[in-house]
Amino acid sequence: NVFRGPGYFSVDAGFIKRIGLPAFFGENAGLDIRANAFNLFNNLNLQPFGYNSASTQINNAIFGRAIAALAGRVVEFQARFNF
Repeated sequence: NVFRGPGYFSVDAGFIKRIGLPAFFGENAGLDIRANAFNLFNNLNLQPFGYNSASTQINNAIFGRAIAALAGRVVEFQARFNF
């Protein structure tokens, strides 16, 4: 890639908690609660330059400037019943 964007930095993490359920639901029954976090520290990552975009044309007023950013922090929650 000839046109490199700014340095990309992201930390992803997942957290899980398993809660056991009574034997009524089954021998190994349990409830898993999970949270996945992407870009945990909410670091601003600028979008890389595209080929022949306005940011890469030297006669354009916005030459060399990133005009967009990538997604910020994203958190997913999930619950799973195991029986």
